[in-house]
Amino acid sequence: MYLFTYVVDHRPAPGRQVGALGVDISLATQAFCEDHPAECEELTETPVSLLDWIRLGSTGLRLIERATDWILNSYAKKDESSWLKGIVFEFDSVGLLAPIPNPGKVICIAGNYPAQGKMEKPEYPTVFLKPSSGVIGDEQNVIIPALAKNVAYEVELAVVIGSRTRNVAPEEGLGSVAGYTLANDMGDRMLEKRTSQWTSGKMFDTFTPMGPVLVTPDELRDAGTLEMTTRVNGQVVQQGNIDQMFFDIPNLVSMLSELTTLEPGDVILSGSPKLMGESPNPSVAVKPGDVVEVSIEKLGTLTNTAIAEEQERS
Repeated sequence: MYLFTYVVDHRPAPGRQVGALGVDISLATQAFCEDHPAECEELTETPVSLLDWIRLGSTGLRLIERATDWILNSYAKKDESSWLKGIVFEFDSVGLLAPIPNPGKVICIAGNYPAQGKMEKPEYPTVFLKPSSGVIGDEQNVIIPALAKNVAYEVELAVVIGSRTRNVAPEEGLGSVAGYTLANDMGDRMLEKRTSQWTSGKMFDTFTPMGPVLVTPDELRDAGTLEMTTRVNGQVVQQGNIDQMFFDIPNLVSMLSELTTLEPGDVILSGSPKLMGESPNPSVAVKPGDVVEVSIEKLGTLTNTAIAEEQERS
């Protein structure tokens, strides 16, 4: 399934995308359970966020699919009946947040792709954290502060954890994954270099766009060979493939679960391609006014426009 978080009545709400349509998961489930109470006995209350649904595990996903399919069937038969208003809508008509707007942890992986002079697999990837305050969604603005002079983009496969995970073996790593989404791990290259770690250039508000949707693992059975692309103002500036990763997703989940307990809604940014052909990338600094699009095959495109911090204040 393709799941998302959108804004309705100034609050976040969970949805499912089916083609050009969106369905409010919580409203659909309430209607479904009124009509099919026997199928909802395990549900003590209707979750109000996508993370709450994720915490229900496979039971929650089955109910999402059952309820939203029933609603869409009703929508087709009743030709946009009034009782369905607000439950079914045009997907493009709503504003999206990141699928998980406030993840508990955003764990980033560096050194997971070949780079100039570093073509061999390292013994261990570099791990660092970004604050959840940097997370924004599709079509939301990236705010570039005056302090940042050399802002770079990085297309990344983001992995959303679905269950509490500690010391899991690699062969069990995928069992902890709720789904995948796109991320743009933005950072200022100059500020990253002024300390021994990169965090000072990576932690700005809005510097971790994610979205537009969360794709469940059943829709992405082969997440090991997906093309990755970044465009700035329509120009291709970064390309790669997930099959270039030194450490694949099951191994990353396993490694990280040895270091910390992974909780539902935690997000792993799995690294970004460092070469485009023979040339290093990313290579273009993002300026206010630039439109940055990061794409991964089967996951769609995440689009954000950069603006100066002064514009945001005005």
